[in-house]
Amino acid sequence: MKEIKVASALSIKTYPDTCPIHTSCHLMGIDGKEPICPKCEQEKIEQEKIAKIEKFKEDSIRAVLRRKSLVDDKDTFKCSFENYNTQNGTIEASIKQKARTIAGEYYLHPEKKFNSVLYGTPGTGKTHLSMAILKAVNENSRPPQKCLFLNAETLFSKIKCSFNNPSSWWTVDNVLDLVKSVDLLVLDDLGTESSMRQQGDEASNFVQETLKEILDKQRRIIITTNLGSDQLNRVYNPKVVSRILRGSAGHVIDFNDVKDKRVLGF
Repeated sequence: MKEIKVASALSIKTYPDTCPIHTSCHLMGIDGKEPICPKCEQEKIEQEKIAKIEKFKEDSIRAVLRRKSLVDDKDTFKCSFENYNTQNGTIEASIKQKARTIAGEYYLHPEKKFNSVLYGTPGTGKTHLSMAILKAVNENSRPPQKCLFLNAETLFSKIKCSFNNPSSWWTVDNVLDLVKSVDLLVLDDLGTESSMRQQGDEASNFVQETLKEILDKQRRIIITTNLGSDQLNRVYNPKVVSRILRGSAGHVIDFNDVKDKRVLGF
C-alpha cells in the first residue's frame, strides 16, 4: 500500500484505500501493523462499552438473589437440582422432576402469572427445591429475571423490629416495593411466623393483611409450607388462602410421603 501522509510523530500513516463499510474513511496504520478503519475501531469500542454496561446490568439483576434475600441458613444458597440426590423410581425423583418442570415454566414464560405450592412434612426438601427452582431461573434466563427468596419467619421478624427502629430498611412499604420489583419470589416456610400470631392458630390481623398485600403485589410466587389445605384455612382467612393458591393448579408438590432428610443424615 502506498503511503500518502504521516499523521504524527508515532508514524501513524493514512493510506489511499478506504474502508469497505465506511467508504469515505481512509485506512490508517503503523508500520508493520494491519491498517484499520478509525470509524470501525470506534464502533468496536462503543459496542464493547455497551456490552460491558449490559453485563453489569445483568450481573446486578442476578445479584439480587444473594444481596436481598432472607434465609434462615446461609447454606440454603448452596441448594440446587444437582445436589438434591435421588434414586430412580422413588418419590423423591418424581418430586425433583416436577420441580424441574415448574422451573422450566417460570424460565420459558416470564410473562406467565402463577403461584406454585410445595407443602408437607418438615425436613423433606421443600426449601431445597424451591431454591433450586429459583437459582435455575436466576442463572439461566436471558434476559435475566430478578429473583428473591424470603423466609417468612425472618421476614415478619424484621418487619416487627422495624416498628421500633426508624433506621431499619425492612418496613412494610419497602418490603412491598421489593416484592413488586422482582420477577420471581420464593416465600419460604409460610405458617412459621408464630411470633406474630394472636390467640389460637390464626395468624394476627397484621400478618394477614401484610401477606395479602405481598400476594397482591407479586403474582409469581413459589410458596413452601408445612401446612396442608385444612391447616392453611385455619391459619389464614379465605382471601389470603385464595391468593396463595392463585394459578397453582398443576403447580402443587406434595412432600408428605418423603422421609425427613434431616433425620436420615444422622
